[in-house]
Amino acid sequence: MVSWNKILGLLSVAVATLLLAIVAFDVPAFKSVYFLRIDLGNGTASNAAVNQTNPFIDLGTLGFCTDLQDGKGLQCSKPQVGYNLSEIAQFISGPLPPALSSSVNSVASSLTKVLVLHIVAFGIALISFAFALLAFLGAPLVDCCSSCFCGFAGSAAFAVFIFDIAFFELVKSRVASAENAGAAILGNALYLTLFAWLLLFVTPIMFLIGRCCGCCIPSSHHSNEKSYH
Repeated sequence: MVSWNKILGLLSVAVATLLLAIVAFDVPAFKSVYFLRIDLGNGTASNAAVNQTNPFIDLGTLGFCTDLQDGKGLQCSKPQVGYNLSEIAQFISGPLPPALSSSVNSVASSLTKVLVLHIVAFGIALISFAFALLAFLGAPLVDCCSSCFCGFAGSAAFAVFIFDIAFFELVKSRVASAENAGAAILGNALYLTLFAWLLLFVTPIMFLIGRCCGCCIPSSHHSNEKSYH
């Protein structure tokens, strides 16, 4: 009989892995998921695309998407590790908006290379899910491996979460310092990363509790059988 901790552990790792996959391949693949939205107008950008009235650019792990409110809709860059916000020039005619000044560009171009760590965290979580699946199917000696890789994946997710906050604050400060630059808005990818980390943090604890309970239950059951005899 499969124990409850293995069922919950497998579901927890599966959801966390899915969330990290969405974050790792967000903008420009999943266009509604992004780390940071930069308002290219002079107003305040909205988190909801349906309410967005100013032109904006959304930053993701492997690229960006922008809607310049010029009737062309959402346009996205090609996926690549590390990208330059000056690439938005291919979608507009004339100079870059103030929000993409040289100071913003230099910071963003350097930090976007580090966003690839989200793909690394997803890879570790995927390995953890494989071990959790083997443990669920009853393969011997994989419970510890599953817990270890859950811990590794959780540590990686927490590390990239901290980086995301730093990335957002740095770009936000540079955008704020640019004249008539608008605003920088925190994206939903950060919250997905946080939720994935919480799941990966809790899962090894569930595995540990399940193993402890599993060690205690058979022994008590065995003692009861002896008393009957």
